[in-house]
Amino acid sequence: MSFFSKLVRPETKGKKNFERGRAAEARGDFGKAESYFGEGAAAYDTYFAGAQGKVRPSHLVMAGVCYTRVGRYEDALRVFAECVERKEIPDAFVNAGYAAAKLGRGDEAARYWSLYPSWAGQRKVESALKEQVRLIRAGGPDLDAACEAVAVAVFEQDKVNARDRNFREAGRRTSEFRQGY
Repeated sequence: MSFFSKLVRPETKGKKNFERGRAAEARGDFGKAESYFGEGAAAYDTYFAGAQGKVRPSHLVMAGVCYTRVGRYEDALRVFAECVERKEIPDAFVNAGYAAAKLGRGDEAARYWSLYPSWAGQRKVESALKEQVRLIRAGGPDLDAACEAVAVAVFEQDKVNARDRNFREAGRRTSEFRQGY
């Protein structure tokens, strides 16, 4: 650890580790991704402990995703609840529902997933969420299977988004734009 690393703000460390974790997931290196998300969660813990005033919704989502990926589902739900009140960010709904399902709260998961915004343009995620909400409301769902289906849909959607991003960067404009945060 260098002298200058102590000068980096905790929210910056959290964001950087979140981005590194997402990149590692995209590469399929899930062990490395988990370590990055763990470091990001620790940085966001430090940030929230010393935060004065309101925290930006984007930081709440990144912290919530870090918490979800390392299994801190109660913490994830806490920050996602605050984020959803303030701003409609699609990843907040997906991951809040996932965290609720992992805690065995099917109704809460269905509520978050049913509120997923249609303007996000993430077709694979949206259809998977609708299907899981339908199964949960029909009664007796396997919440672990629902979480697995949502995780697979998010991974597939990320691959589609990466392909579309490369398509646009090559100068072609016929592929639709994907919303982010």
